[in-house]
Amino acid sequence: MTTAPLSSSSSTAAGSLLIDEFYSSKSLSPALLHSLLQRLLSHPRIHNGFVDILQLPSVQSALENMDEAKRDSLIATVKLFAFGTIQEYLELKEKNGDAVWTLTDAQLDKLRMLSVVSVARRGQIKSTEKTDVDMIPSDHAAANNNASLSIPYAHLAAELQITPVGTPFNDKDHMRQLEDVLIQCVYSNIIAGKLDQASKAFVVESHVALQDQQQLSSSSSLGMKKENGANKSTTTSNTVHGSLLSRDIDTTTAESTNTEVKRMISTLGQFLSSSNKLLSSLEDISNVSASLRKEDEKRWRNVEKKLSEEGSGSSSRFRAPGGDCDVIFEGGGGGDPMEVVDMSGRRKVKRSRGGHLGGRF
Repeated sequence: MTTAPLSSSSSTAAGSLLIDEFYSSKSLSPALLHSLLQRLLSHPRIHNGFVDILQLPSVQSALENMDEAKRDSLIATVKLFAFGTIQEYLELKEKNGDAVWTLTDAQLDKLRMLSVVSVARRGQIKSTEKTDVDMIPSDHAAANNNASLSIPYAHLAAELQITPVGTPFNDKDHMRQLEDVLIQCVYSNIIAGKLDQASKAFVVESHVALQDQQQLSSSSSLGMKKENGANKSTTTSNTVHGSLLSRDIDTTTAESTNTEVKRMISTLGQFLSSSNKLLSSLEDISNVSASLRKEDEKRWRNVEKKLSEEGSGSSSRFRAPGGDCDVIFEGGGGGDPMEVVDMSGRRKVKRSRGGHLGGRF
């Protein structure tokens, strides 16, 4: 099963031009705003920042010139892509067909992809409770002492409305459509995970940094998390926030605001924990390096002391304390006064007096 990646430079450039149209326009007519938003909601590379668009002066001005029903429908549709799900969309359409726009196939696919992120986030927040979304170790995570979020196919299919209400998940009828959506999510860099067909689950990997997505506008928040080259084996927490796209913050209700605040606290707490571990590791490395340097300086002082005690008219062979090779001092003649010889005597590396011996003594 293969799907072409969507991360093409031409697609990103087109998205940047589209965002520029919102920011560069001093005023927008309702018809032009509708056209631009249709393109925005269909664009395969724009997955967040929708609420920011609604706050632009040009957009606010156009909304004021629209009748209330159309304005409410437009705002509700944009908010669905900001922090809603496909399930909420279908519920709104069932209650009132004019409450939101009728989405195109491309927009429905995009909303399903964003819904996967929301399901994964809810699963992470509720991981300590009894739920259909369980925290279980994947093979890769177990090898690195990490925990991954495993979301059963049946649960995802129900949340994405791939299986009708009351209909059990069926491999033959539903798996292909579900996995196509998940593959698109991975290729679009909105989630880091893998398909586990053996257990019929999608595994979201812990703390996997997403590929950096080019900013579509310097004023918008349409970025991805930058790739972090840190060793994954040092991560032991159960969080998956670093593996998921950051959707817009939902502050429409007290409950949603409280949920967002809890998520941000959890994310910041995990970031602080990881930072402290990294700082501790760097301090340990620094202390070891300083200790080794002091030992090397001490050994070199022993060499210099030994050379000064032997004098210039004699020849001697000795080993500096703790050293791995012998030092030969030859006095009273021309040429190099010192030679560094290994214990077997097979290798000789001549060094001049006062030069750095280059080895560890």
